[in-house]
Amino acid sequence: MDNKLMTDNRKCFVSMLSRLRESSKDAVVSSDSNLMDSYTMYMHVDRPVQDEFVSILKKTFDSNEAELILLCGSVGDGKSHMLSYCKAIYPEMMEKFYVHNDSTASLYTDKPASYTLMKIMENFTDDKIDQSNSKVILAINLGTLNNFLEADEENRFGKLKRYVESTGILDETISMCEESKHFHSINFADYHLYELAPYGKISSKYIRGILNKITAQTSKNKFYSEYSKNCKNCDTKDICPICLNYQLLSDEKIQEGIISAIIENIVKNKLIVSTRKLLNMIYEIIVDERYWNRGSLEPRKIPWKMTSINYCKSLLPNILFEKKNSSEILDLMVTVDPMQVRNENIDDFFVYYENSDNITKIFKENLPEYIALLNKLKKLDFSDRSTHPIKEEILKIFVRLCWLTKVRSDLLPQDKEYEEYMQALYSWNAGRHLDLKNVYSIVEKGILAWNGQANQDEMQLSLRSKKSDFHLVQKIEMKKKVDNLPEQVQGELYSFRDELRLKYRYSDSCEAELDVDFSLYKLLKKVLNGYVPNINDKRLNVKCVEFINKISHGGSKMEKIYIRDLSQKNIKEYKLSYDEDYGYSFEVMD
Repeated sequence: MDNKLMTDNRKCFVSMLSRLRESSKDAVVSSDSNLMDSYTMYMHVDRPVQDEFVSILKKTFDSNEAELILLCGSVGDGKSHMLSYCKAIYPEMMEKFYVHNDSTASLYTDKPASYTLMKIMENFTDDKIDQSNSKVILAINLGTLNNFLEADEENRFGKLKRYVESTGILDETISMCEESKHFHSINFADYHLYELAPYGKISSKYIRGILNKITAQTSKNKFYSEYSKNCKNCDTKDICPICLNYQLLSDEKIQEGIISAIIENIVKNKLIVSTRKLLNMIYEIIVDERYWNRGSLEPRKIPWKMTSINYCKSLLPNILFEKKNSSEILDLMVTVDPMQVRNENIDDFFVYYENSDNITKIFKENLPEYIALLNKLKKLDFSDRSTHPIKEEILKIFVRLCWLTKVRSDLLPQDKEYEEYMQALYSWNAGRHLDLKNVYSIVEKGILAWNGQANQDEMQLSLRSKKSDFHLVQKIEMKKKVDNLPEQVQGELYSFRDELRLKYRYSDSCEAELDVDFSLYKLLKKVLNGYVPNINDKRLNVKCVEFINKISHGGSKMEKIYIRDLSQKNIKEYKLSYDEDYGYSFEVMD
């Protein structure tokens, strides 16, 4: 055989896909680079945070004033990539600025990073800033910025301090776009990988953009070009998991399902997803290296050698929700795995499936577009008990595909608590207080029931013994306050808080705020149904416990406490009260 032909036959699409891996040299982009290669430029997807940065850049690059642009964020949020991209696209504007991308690094071998930062900021002191035309872009994390300002005991950076305070950058609130003569800031923490829309609808233009870059059927897309060149004429294309997974990834409904799963993971588990991690995850769900040797000299023979079980495990729906120890994103996908859904309808379907031998028919009736996934398995006799393990793997593929494509919603209804929370999250950030009445009430009732069930406007006092037959109860009144909500806006939101910040008034004039993430919201709903938080719940929700303690001090316990005796058949209730003039009194309640 001709040597060149042999070489061509050994090529595999997986080689191109490897560029997505976290360990690939393409995964890291330095902000110091003035040029980006064609691959990196092609893979770039615009984000709203970039639009804001470019807008500031255009306003400031040609001014005669000192201009400081603060890029606040954390590791892996895309600052370096954005700076490198802007250097390539807007070289004339970027050349006017000195860019310092690592505020924890020192430019001097014998000096700490704080000394470097002080030198860079020297022209922005109060006594020099009005005479200077220095232009600096400083990428800095919030902790470093806070430490820098606190270390300024002589108050040389008073103007900068006042600006930071006015924007709320350090207050864990949405940063305000304050107009300033010299200072400008962008907080990457205000921007997320997803957008909020009315009625709790979620989407991610950025993740969809990345998926489209990888799957777009265009000659500019090297992934699609390599797929067309190496897969379409491959004799194993019909049974190759990599080929089939790429086809699944190219399906818009599957893409939408993957995006939903990632966002749900972010909200429920506080997952932080960088672009690097996202690309690596995409590689992982296409190429299952547990059963695929990337260095194989004959990669096209691998599909023929795969067992039916391994083949099923290597398909995208099963990798997405079942693969462990490969990436942080996939490790947490188990929490949103539709195979965990249990209700009467899904249980009935499982029984029907177990008693059926015609698996192909079930697929054709519900998921006709994806019947090709069973090509390798179509000759199996599912009436033979030896094929039962394979049948179980196919069931997982079926259920997970139904969830991703939103087919058979009768079997797999959406998580109602998650939907409620996302609707509330949009309403809070859009300043729609009327839509939050129910959420405020749920949280209020959950807080009052935290130490145990009580009547309306009552709270049990925390006792060391949970088994006591005596409950100590105080009257307490909480009132909803909505004056901390953002101004009312319409349409889709790109910059927002990812937690509800609910405010209540207690006692006569005291007020307190509580940050409610999805986990706490779900826990408080359980509390309303009689669940008593354990030590681990309290450890994970320290701020909630502190909030409850603060609210508790505003109750009536300093003046009167109700004692309920549950040890008898008929509950007895007593009141212990205190009066400044007459002291303590004890009475039996009717």
